[in-house]
Amino acid sequence: MAHPAPPSAKRTSPQKAAAKPAKLIAIAAPAAGERTWTMTKETVKPAAQEFGTKATEMLQDLSAKAKAAFEKTGEFSKEATEFHKANLEAVVESGKLAAKGFQDVAQHGAEVTKARWEAATAHAKTLAGVTSPTEFMSVQGDYLRKQFDATVADFSKSTEFYMKLAGEIVAPVQNRYAAAAEQVKARFTA
Repeated sequence: MAHPAPPSAKRTSPQKAAAKPAKLIAIAAPAAGERTWTMTKETVKPAAQEFGTKATEMLQDLSAKAKAAFEKTGEFSKEATEFHKANLEAVVESGKLAAKGFQDVAQHGAEVTKARWEAATAHAKTLAGVTSPTEFMSVQGDYLRKQFDATVADFSKSTEFYMKLAGEIVAPVQNRYAAAAEQVKARFTA
């Protein structure tokens, strides 16, 4: 069975095309109160320009919003960097105070050890000169009492020193914590 050729395959001469009457398409009349649109060069061009203007405005608005969001993100990143930098500085300061404090502890320990060694050496010399058991017990009792009193005094001094050192070490971190709490509070109340 042969298929008819598509209409575009037929070739007609310009003279025959002009001779044929144009087909009329029936368009229903608009209902009462209904608006009709006629597409002409005069109506399409302003509509396209209006669409282009609205699209441009929309893209400019979108661009402005994206730029504002980017700036806000950059500002947030900058604030976060500064915040973490301050935290790190507080930890470093705390470490420096701890190192200085432990250096003082080591120096104090060396001084106490030297004093105890000197006291023990002097006590040994005194014991070497003892001639009776009574004198030995008296010298030994005095030495032990002095060492006990020195140990209690040193313990009290050390406890006070360690408490002060712990406060100094923790202070920079506590200050940063307070500052961070204020920043968070300010962000949520704003």
